[in-house]
Amino acid sequence: MDANTRTLALLIDGLTDRAVARRLGVSERTVQRHVRALMEAAGCRNRMQLGRHAALAGVPGLTPEPAPAPAGRKPDGEARRLLELLLTDAHWATLRSLHVSRRSVERRIRELMMLAGARSRVQLGWRVTVWEWI
Repeated sequence: MDANTRTLALLIDGLTDRAVARRLGVSERTVQRHVRALMEAAGCRNRMQLGRHAALAGVPGLTPEPAPAPAGRKPDGEARRLLELLLTDAHWATLRSLHVSRRSVERRIRELMMLAGARSRVQLGWRVTVWEWI
């Protein structure tokens, strides 16, 4: 498994860039370069899209088991719309169609992460896709 794939696997497990760097014995900046390379290769604009892409396309040698979906807990309509936008077209202009500020978007993402029990945006994108929340 190459460094990019190991990085992706650790991010899907919910580790931060700093924790991934420590685990791999590289700098945090190197991890960020791996993430950027993965996103460019997959055509992703954000980390949530990277998690979704990994769940849909599969990654050789990567078989993390997602936690089971929380029983009876799914995002509401507004949160689902935000997830759809973030996982398909993350341009800020598109997000503005929700008529919310960047701060509100960030707050909603944190709420969605809590709902999904995700510790990273990559992990959120992975879980949302595996659990078929959108």
